[in-house]
Amino acid sequence: MKSEKVEKTIGIVGRGSHGYQTAKEMSRYFEVSFASLPEEMPEMVETFEDLKSMLKVEKGSLNRLLNSEVLICYAAHPDVSLILAEVSRSELLIITGERGKTGSKKQLEGISKARVLMPEICCTVREVAGFEWFFSRYGKPAFSLEIEKGRITNAEVKRCAFCGATRFVAEKLVGAGIEEAPRLAGLYTQLYPCLATRGLRGGIHLAAEMHRRAVLKGLRL
Repeated sequence: MKSEKVEKTIGIVGRGSHGYQTAKEMSRYFEVSFASLPEEMPEMVETFEDLKSMLKVEKGSLNRLLNSEVLICYAAHPDVSLILAEVSRSELLIITGERGKTGSKKQLEGISKARVLMPEICCTVREVAGFEWFFSRYGKPAFSLEIEKGRITNAEVKRCAFCGATRFVAEKLVGAGIEEAPRLAGLYTQLYPCLATRGLRGGIHLAAEMHRRAVLKGLRL
């Protein structure tokens, strides 16, 4: 069944392999513009012209991206965050990445008219009033589960992680027993090509926990 789009615009700035999955996922519902940056970038990006020379527009246009209602940045570069805050006309700016690599929230709020969110991973992004059209579909994962004889017979995504991991988890959960489903949700999240940081303290573990909790809530409902 084809997803129904609404007349809302999303801009995404990716870096390396980051951002492609989000652009593909959000294109289900919104008009998406996507531009990518190289994995290897200079330590300092001083001007918008410098940034523009590195951006490769892969979907839509740069002008449409910078004027989108929601702008999501995966660059993990404080100078890129600062330049986007200065030049974009978006209403909501979501800059995601490991803390310390994305810039100062206070500084960005001081130069941008947009609401600024800076989650380490998108599974934890908080909702913002006035953007229900966006957060009803994306943000903290949520499932609607159907159960028969102790097993999940159908799993629908009520709200998806930006990257699409929640949709992947839902497909894998069909047939799982209700006792093992929460644990499996965490496992499948880590098997999905989620680009959260790995390692003992990596954000991937928080992403897994958010999906585990979402399944527990779905089972209670």
